[in-house]
Amino acid sequence: MSMTFKILISTLLLSFSFSAFAGDELQNGGDIIACPGLEIPAYRSLDLYEGKMVYNLEPALIDQNDYRVIVSKLIDRIEKFDINRAKLYRVFLKNFASEVQMIPGSEFGNVKDEGFITLPQGCELQQAAAQFRRPTPEGIKYIFNSNIWSNMSTMTRAALVLHEIVYREALMPKTGPATSAKVRYFTAYIHSSKMVNGSSADYAKAKAFAGFK
Repeated sequence: MSMTFKILISTLLLSFSFSAFAGDELQNGGDIIACPGLEIPAYRSLDLYEGKMVYNLEPALIDQNDYRVIVSKLIDRIEKFDINRAKLYRVFLKNFASEVQMIPGSEFGNVKDEGFITLPQGCELQQAAAQFRRPTPEGIKYIFNSNIWSNMSTMTRAALVLHEIVYREALMPKTGPATSAKVRYFTAYIHSSKMVNGSSADYAKAKAFAGFK
């Protein structure tokens, strides 16, 4: 078999693989900010940091020791203005534990979906999670880095999980968003005092800016 023929066969197989699996690849990544610490990095939510620094969305934090309780209370905020979206997010939260695969002892490659980002000086972006558009045959929807997860605060965990929930909705259409920038904005808005104290008109503007109906 000539080298030219081998290259042709390899190209055809590669093209078939991409066409067969298009739409099922990892569609989004959950990023966090890692800042230097004494022994381990101090992890911060990219969504909340950007929300405050870029959009002036001051977080109205919820003091709880369980990230699931925090996310549930954040969904309560949505329910005031958007019952159907709140119901959808509660289903996603209920199923989260059974759909996540925690992977220890590994580093995640970057899923390049961030678009424009803002970071504190001296810090870096790290990939903490990724999500399939559709679950695998084993029912895995999310992949999380367990090393990073175990060293995150409860608040940062809640922000990351809500990010994945919001992104899950964004990925439901066949053409999901090109970047996660507006997903991060909507996550930050839900966390913010503007969401707590704002009107239904404020929520509608935030939702529309994020690309949701």
